[in-house]
Amino acid sequence: MKILLAITAISLFLSGCLAQSSEPTPKLQHALLIEPNSAKVADAIAQLLHSSQVQLADDVFVTSSTVTLEQLNHKDPQGNPILGKQLNMPDQFELVTKGERCFVRHLDSKATIELKQVLCKINPQR
Repeated sequence: MKILLAITAISLFLSGCLAQSSEPTPKLQHALLIEPNSAKVADAIAQLLHSSQVQLADDVFVTSSTVTLEQLNHKDPQGNPILGKQLNMPDQFELVTKGERCFVRHLDSKATIELKQVLCKINPQR
């Protein structure tokens, strides 16, 4: 039984060594959208925030790899904004790419979601 376990462990170790590629794994890089797509970005950010919806400018992630969302003012039961100091910090997000894939990442939590069917390019200014 011990021999079988040892052979299995050695086989797994060797297969892991053989599976390694000589090329490095691409890292996440700051990105820009090739074409504006605020609807898909808003859906992704809403998922990251566990929110029903988020409103963004039409050109989000077209000229900058980051976006900051201010916290919405809380409302009283009648729907009026509650005046006073905001206690929550704004949420910041960044668009990143890895290979051919685009992702939106929440900067505080590092939670990341892929933007499917969206084309992006590396941001040369970052």
